[in-house]
Amino acid sequence: MSQPLDTHLWSVPLARAPSMNRQRVTDPVSNRLYNSFAQSVLVGLYRAIAARVNLSAGRLGQLYARTYFAYKRLQDRHLVSVANKLIRPGTLVIDVGANIGFFSLALRRVAGTTVLAFEPAPDNFRQLTEVLAARDDARQIVPFQLALSDRSGTALLHLSDFAPTDHKLIPSRSSTTVEIATARLDDFLAQHPEFAARPVSLIKIDVQGAELLVLRGMTHTLEVNHRPPILVEFAPGDLAQAGVTPQEFFAAFAALGYRPHSIPQLAPCSPEWLIQHTHGAYADLVMIASTSG
Repeated sequence: MSQPLDTHLWSVPLARAPSMNRQRVTDPVSNRLYNSFAQSVLVGLYRAIAARVNLSAGRLGQLYARTYFAYKRLQDRHLVSVANKLIRPGTLVIDVGANIGFFSLALRRVAGTTVLAFEPAPDNFRQLTEVLAARDDARQIVPFQLALSDRSGTALLHLSDFAPTDHKLIPSRSSTTVEIATARLDDFLAQHPEFAARPVSLIKIDVQGAELLVLRGMTHTLEVNHRPPILVEFAPGDLAQAGVTPQEFFAAFAALGYRPHSIPQLAPCSPEWLIQHTHGAYADLVMIASTSG
């Protein structure tokens, strides 16, 4: 069984808050200054400016991307560090919910790695391709305008009125929807043997409550790749919108042999402890199987 994580490492006071104002459950010394306050300021500025101008294209789009990347380099530096330690040279990395490419770019640095970047939102995907095209060192990142899910076909993406990082496959209070293509990762790789021939060493999932849909669509990929580590966000508020309980979230991973580990310590975490301490908040986790190297 998983051992409870020492609570002094995860002692940030948690406030009940809307999903986009939530705090990250994390190491209080390293990240306290850069989670909920910085996120609220950045999102507030985005909303104020985006109401007047288009921030997904042109020079303003480039400025937004640079600002967003600077914030993410600070906010997610431990997550990126852990991810790069888990990636093996010459392998495939799957970025599910790539947004405009921060993690894809951060995870490309291991020698010989190819990153498959899946992003369904039209504006985000356009900006993702522009970001990649502007860089000479991004050739090993291959973008696809797809939402990975538990079925291949189409679905409605609920576009957030709040921020471009909060679009959802699950029903939400969004005032706008757009039809998008969906695919099971297992089906996608079966149709792309040039990628399927390479081992997968890491999967990152950031899909605002639709994690179990993605997980159900990749069971064969996980099996044939000896259950690679999965970076995932545990956000009870988003899961509730999808009709998934925290217990069901962890049980789905456990059924595939995975258990949660903390970032950056990579220490096993107790799901019960996480459930108890993540109300109105979220936690970045690494799901690691007992056979993962």
